[in-house]
Parts: sequence; structure tokens; C-alpha cells
Amino acid sequence: MNLQDLVYFNQLAETLNFTATAEHFYVSQPSISMALQRLEKELETVLIDRKRLHKQLRLTETGEILVKHSTHILQTVEQVKEEIHDLKNQVVYFGFLPTIGGHFMAQLMPHLTKFSASMKLIEKESSDAMLDLVCKGQVPLAIIGSDCPTFSAENLLQIPLRTEEIALWVSPDNPLAQKSIIMASELQDELFISLAQGYTHQRIFEEWTKDNQIKQPQTLYTKEIQTALSIASSTNMVAFMSDILVDDRPRLVRVPIENAPRFYISLIVNKDHNNITYFQKEFNEVMIEIAKTFNNR
Repeated sequence: MNLQDLVYFNQLAETLNFTATAEHFYVSQPSISMALQRLEKELETVLIDRKRLHKQLRLTETGEILVKHSTHILQTVEQVKEEIHDLKNQVVYFGFLPTIGGHFMAQLMPHLTKFSASMKLIEKESSDAMLDLVCKGQVPLAIIGSDCPTFSAENLLQIPLRTEEIALWVSPDNPLAQKSIIMASELQDELFISLAQGYTHQRIFEEWTKDNQIKQPQTLYTKEIQTALSIASSTNMVAFMSDILVDDRPRLVRVPIENAPRFYISLIVNKDHNNITYFQKEFNEVMIEIAKTFNNR
């Protein structure tokens, strides 16, 4: 079976138009027709119903089956190509959260010059999503934040980098800005802004309000950290954030919370070396040694 025929067929199944499919690939329409005929001959079936009594083409039942499997086949082929390319070029992978990982990059990069040209950043906004990728071995190592000091997954090596107490961030005009420390009981009527579902901060926030009996807190949720900070700096809303997420904000005042919840930042490494290259293993070892020096500061 010709892979290019599958590529043409998948696009034809999406457009149900021979002309549009040919134009998409900059080939002639007969090229698409012949690719379809070859597939139908090999599979001994009709994949697309092209009877004139229908106003437009439509997939047959066997065509639907082929689309389902050919999509997976083509994705697998692309993944194989990418992995072979990365192996030949000694690419190393590093899980990177712009909000957290970005804070450490200036300190990490001087120690990673050997790998800088080969480094491929796998970026996610959510620590939870990145943790899942590392646990599954899809990303070899990453810097993430967590509401727990340690992880239970047996295949993970964890090196603590930093522990922060979460604080409130408010506009200088907010009355809370005058407080040296604030108790949770004083915040019952405040309007909060927090990161949305899927972010570690959201889970910490909800647990904290529950533990401190802040019933049904008035909360605006956002997926963007910069949005949350901008709103807090221009209104009387209260942002619930760890220090590492607030980068030099002159229009925000940090207000400590009594018995504040903690935010744990760690380098996590998948300990399974069977599915990584020697170069990636070397990169992991260097990162682990660097991370240990952070922990000792």
C-alpha cells in the first residue's frame, strides 16, 4: 500500500472533492483519482461513493474504516520520522513551563552549552499536564510546580528546587495593601481572581478556601497568569499567586497570608532509561546535578 495514496485519500475523505484535494497538493485531479482506484483495487472495495445520483461524494462504510486507521498510520509514520531525525541529530527533550521553567533558564543555560543547539523544549502551561507526560515517558524530564512536596509515582526521580508560600497580590490602592499579614477570616467578602481548572494554583486555592471556611468565595477564573495579574493591578480584586509567577510588577503589592499554603517546585525525571538515547541520558544526568545545587542554596 502506497503511503502517498493514503495521504491523498485522507484529504479527499475530508473535502469530498477531487478538485479541492488536487489543488491542496498541487497535483492534477487524475493523480487523486488514480490513488483512490489503487486503494480500492488493493482492498477490493469501494471507498467513496461517486454515483452521479448523489449531489456530492460520500464515504462508504469501508471508506470510514480506512479513514480511521489511515489517520493513525500516517500519524505514526510522522512520529517515526521525527524520532529518527531527533536521534540522528542528537536532540534532547526538556519539559518546560514558561511561567515556572522560564525563571530558571538564565541560571541553567550557562551549564548546558553542550546541549543548547540540540535542546527541544516541550512546552505546557499546566504542571499537571506536564507531570502526566513525564510519568508516561513522553517527556524525559521537566520542571514543574505542585501542591505536594513529593510524588508517589515509582518511576519518577524528584529533585526539589524551591518552596514558596503563596501570597495575595493586590493593587496599591486596595486597602489590603496596608496589611503586613492577613488572616483568611478577613477575606470572606473579597473578590478573588485565580487560575482556572487544570492549574496547580486553582487546586491549592480551592483547598485553602475550604480549609479556612471561606464559603463560596467570589472568584473569577482565567487561564492566563498575565491576565490575572493585570486585573489585580487595576481593580480591587485579589490575586492568589506564588512569588515565582509575579515577575517585577510595580503595580502589585504582596500581602502575606497567615498559615499560607505552599507551592513546591521540582525537577522531575523519568527513571526509565530504556527508551531514551545516550545523549538524552547524559543531558538528564547533567540536569540532575545542576538541580541538586539549586536545592543546596
